Amino acid sequence: MNIILLKKFKNLGVLGDIVQVKPGFARNFLFPQDIALPAIPENIKYFEAQKKFLEEKQRKKLSLIKERIKSVEKIKNIIISAKSGDKGKLFGSINSRDIARKFNELGIKVKKSEIKLKNGVFRSLGDYTILFQPDKKIFTEVKLTIISKRNI
Repeated sequence: MNIILLKKFKNLGVLGDIVQVKPGFARNFLFPQDIALPAIPENIKYFEAQKKFLEEKQRKKLSLIKERIKSVEKIKNIIISAKSGDKGKLFGSINSRDIARKFNELGIKVKKSEIKLKNGVFRSLGDYTILFQPDKKIFTEVKLTIISKRNI
């Protein structure tokens, strides 16, 4: 039996895919849970129209993400000052919230969830590399320098 998927489903496909499954699986599981519809001509026409709309929406989202990546890449190095002891150990730590706040101060809208710290929060002075990742597959690296407030 051919069906059209209404959502992404593991080992079958993604939204709008036409796949073949056993009739019992479709009738007893996929249809009642609104995961799929029968692949009849009316449903196929509807999803062809939807597919174009969803592809256009995805293209717009991708272009927005690329613009944000370019604006972040213009900033070569982010400098954050923090209180520290004599041996370079910070009083507290620098986390993704602090870094996102610094980006926003520089005029680039960034959420803290888009900042990825490879080894967790930073607890000492120095140079680090962070990831700006607005999408699962798209990211860029940014250099972060943490300096002591006494050096300002």
